[in-house]
Amino acid sequence: MKGIKILSSSIYHPENKITKEEILENFDSKGIDVRGLMETLGRNQLYKTKNENIIEMCVIAGQQAIKKAGIKPEDIDMLIFASDNPEYLAPSNSLILHSKLGTVNANNIFDFNNNCLSMVSAMDYAGKYMMASKDIETTIILGGQMMNFFSREDDAVIRATSGDGAACLILRKEEVKDNSGIIDSIYLTESFLNDKMRLPVCGMSNILNEDIDVEDKKALFISHDVSFFTEKWSYLIKELVKRNGLEVGDISHFIFSQFSLKDIENTLGLLEVKNPKDKYTFIADKYGYTGSASPIFALNEAYNLNRINDSNYIIFCTVGIGYSMTALLYRV
Repeated sequence: MKGIKILSSSIYHPENKITKEEILENFDSKGIDVRGLMETLGRNQLYKTKNENIIEMCVIAGQQAIKKAGIKPEDIDMLIFASDNPEYLAPSNSLILHSKLGTVNANNIFDFNNNCLSMVSAMDYAGKYMMASKDIETTIILGGQMMNFFSREDDAVIRATSGDGAACLILRKEEVKDNSGIIDSIYLTESFLNDKMRLPVCGMSNILNEDIDVEDKKALFISHDVSFFTEKWSYLIKELVKRNGLEVGDISHFIFSQFSLKDIENTLGLLEVKNPKDKYTFIADKYGYTGSASPIFALNEAYNLNRINDSNYIIFCTVGIGYSMTALLYRV
């Protein structure tokens, strides 16, 4: 029986560390108190790029993942760039990464944008494609966030809580036992919050208009209540385990979006997870929120801390601005 397994994961963050004290001082000078926001979301520091772009960060993460997997670039059959922060519109970022990583046999390449679901969704879609294709055995997925250049100076949510970084996953189709690998996924989209963010605010058709202020060519995030996310997450997770003949108690570890620590804790509370502190990994206190790469940052940390073992069931669960959600079931 064939299945899609995670061969390796890796992350990269810039060296430029921004401390909590620096963040507070910056926003205090603007008359904006972000202490409650940082406490709720669980932030202590961030890493932000000074001169690196997302392509450069993805190259480093990709090289690390290839080395960790014990393979060569030419062993890769498909390459996916999964992010809502592309460096270029054309040619595709995946084409540029194909060249820089030397994945000469990856003839199937594309850019994928599902906002902050991008890397988990790409993992899901790649797995389904790999199972249906005779030609694709190994896939590399690269993604990340680089909002430092695109955020407004007074945007507390992005500037005070989001970090820059890149992540990489390598998937391999192989013979498996016990139904291991990517098992199933579930999605939910309710788009009524779609007007709460725009990047760029002016739209791409106006990006070269010199009459438009530079701040209106950046991202606009409008604060809004998303406390209901925990109920939606718990619903998706319950449905996912139920239709696969499992119970929530069978899940050994949860890999959540790293946007909000409180939402993670509240979701596990609704699910009545026993010993919840041992059942999730949170890393946004160290790296900040890294968008679509944030679940992979958490996954990489969980592996490094030996929190995930063979035959464990784990669930990835994340959310994208607007909003859309996904939960993915995986067995190690």
